[in-house]
Amino acid sequence: MDWYTTLWKTRFMTGSIPQALLLTAVRGTGEVEFALRIARSRLCHTPMDSGDGCGSCEDCRWFKAGTHPDFRRLDPALDNPGSDPNGDEDPRSNEREARKPKVQIPIDDVRDVSEFLRLSSYRGGARVVLIHPAQAMTAAASNALLKVLEEPPDGSFFILVSSQPSRLPATVRSRCTELALPKPPRADASAWLRSATTAVNPDLALAQVGGAPYAAAELGDSYWAIRSILTPFLCGRDQNWSGISTVFTEADLPHVLQILQTWCWDLMSARFRGEVRYHPDLSRDIAEAAPRMDGLQLAEFARRLSENRRLLGHPLNARLLLEDLLISYKRLMRTHERV
Repeated sequence: MDWYTTLWKTRFMTGSIPQALLLTAVRGTGEVEFALRIARSRLCHTPMDSGDGCGSCEDCRWFKAGTHPDFRRLDPALDNPGSDPNGDEDPRSNEREARKPKVQIPIDDVRDVSEFLRLSSYRGGARVVLIHPAQAMTAAASNALLKVLEEPPDGSFFILVSSQPSRLPATVRSRCTELALPKPPRADASAWLRSATTAVNPDLALAQVGGAPYAAAELGDSYWAIRSILTPFLCGRDQNWSGISTVFTEADLPHVLQILQTWCWDLMSARFRGEVRYHPDLSRDIAEAAPRMDGLQLAEFARRLSENRRLLGHPLNARLLLEDLLISYKRLMRTHERV
């Protein structure tokens, strides 16, 4: 993560961090890894001159193993197969796609953190709580956290990480020092992705997620398989929506929605600005399809996709939702075929 080196030197090299820090960033740019770096440096009793944890003391070994007694991490993704408590999972592993992930942080998790902070520090130093993604907290969980932030115990530190800070209550944000993390330069992101994964086309993978290298590394084989099935329909070459909808399962729904969202963005961008961002390998098909669509109807369809994406943690009939979305998209194509 060389793209955060300057930021680290200017803000965290001294080892001092705010008691409540809110890191905002595009999802998958290395924001969680950066937050873990901060937490590790704060818990290490013999940090290096750079401010980083030494990596060899007992604290650092515990932290790497995910067993440090003075560290708590709230992250729904940790309940998924293949996840690692320190964010050091192999990006080439597709095990995280095995089942539908949790998407919310409930109040009970925050209450457990409150109980943890009432105890004395096991190591006689700091106690660190990392919450990611912070916007995944329920309203009740956010309120419970606010009570702790208003009167934080001595020696406690909170690191909140969010790609959607606007979804956090203003009261919680006001108790935090907010720091926006920049996206990495495209060359750095591409170089990291080539070294970290076996992706056949790293540049296309980066394009799919808007240049976020960690998010690109998480695109597993199932994502590319879904894309290869879905894009002919989106291009208008295969309009058999019923046949396509039967292929996908509930576990595929997040990928389908992601592809539909990025595809719609490219359609609107191609229509009004002549630019394709997420699917450059299909820019010609997008340029041909865009003029056949009504701009307002396309924008409304994109809004529906965003709403459905936010409902992924709720009970949904995936088959019916997919059929409805594909039928709606086909109508947008302005073909003379009957749906």
